[in-house]
Amino acid sequence: MTVAYIKNKLLKSNVALFEVNNNNNKIKWMNKYFENLFSFVNKNNFKSTLSLKISKNNSFLNLYINKRNLKYTIELLSQHSNNNIYKVNDSQVKKILALKDGIECVKKGQIKFAVQKQIELANLAVLGYEFLARMHLKNGSLISNEDFMPVIESNYQIDFLLPKVLENIVLFKSLIGNTINWINISAEILESKTFYSRFIKLVNSYKLDFKFIGIEITESHKIISNSKIIDSLIKLKKDKFLIAMDDFGSGYANIRRLSILPVDIVKLDKTFVFDIKNKKTKALIKGIVEIGKNIGYSVLAEGIETKKDLLLIKELGVNYGQGWYVGKPKVL
Repeated sequence: MTVAYIKNKLLKSNVALFEVNNNNNKIKWMNKYFENLFSFVNKNNFKSTLSLKISKNNSFLNLYINKRNLKYTIELLSQHSNNNIYKVNDSQVKKILALKDGIECVKKGQIKFAVQKQIELANLAVLGYEFLARMHLKNGSLISNEDFMPVIESNYQIDFLLPKVLENIVLFKSLIGNTINWINISAEILESKTFYSRFIKLVNSYKLDFKFIGIEITESHKIISNSKIIDSLIKLKKDKFLIAMDDFGSGYANIRRLSILPVDIVKLDKTFVFDIKNKKTKALIKGIVEIGKNIGYSVLAEGIETKKDLLLIKELGVNYGQGWYVGKPKVL
């Protein structure tokens, strides 16, 4: 592939191209649009570093956006004289475009919420509902809660996102009455020194009863060594908020977290249910349930897709369930 081909064909398309000078590793963007796009990322506190990985068949330049663990693979298209030309993976460019649009959506309040039911497995009674944010982009597509929450700055979440979810809880309460309403709170928010006071003020401003608000902690591996965050969680629990640890079992040393974080409910990652026929998985679930009985938390299983899933999970002593069989997310 020649340099002329790249310049004549690819520069006219929606492709992110840049040159890396072999002598000083400086980057020169060949598309002004994408230079501005990645500049936007840096302005929003995404620190970027570059590293070159060489494989037998190809070369890849990995752009790491450290603060949010976003990784963009960049393919080497051409080598010539002092420079190499690279192309950012198309699907990953779409993600960063979505991030840019997403932050604007949060600022403008262009967020919708879906609610997903959670039940008690013993009697199938409703435990509560998890509020899942859905971001509507300019092109009409939706981005789910788990895709954009990790990349939204804590101040955006507190100032723009939390008021919106509380507003929807008030609306939902008027339709079905009092039930536990679960809000996802990331480690990024909990790291804010002013989170506790601002959150209490917000909830009070909507005249909501604390005991009907549940806080689901995401990325809990980031907070076990942060005493200030743990103190805030202890305060919230004393105020009668319910605390849940989300996605237990995915990554990191989870058992250690159980002894440190003041949680009422541990939410098993859906991979436990997906692998429920495995004897070792069953033993792990039984062990987690047994630990809960001893130290004072209940267990909720995510990812219940069938009646068989529900019955098997119930047999293992799990208290609560959530998933498409229990109830699909419904947009408010």
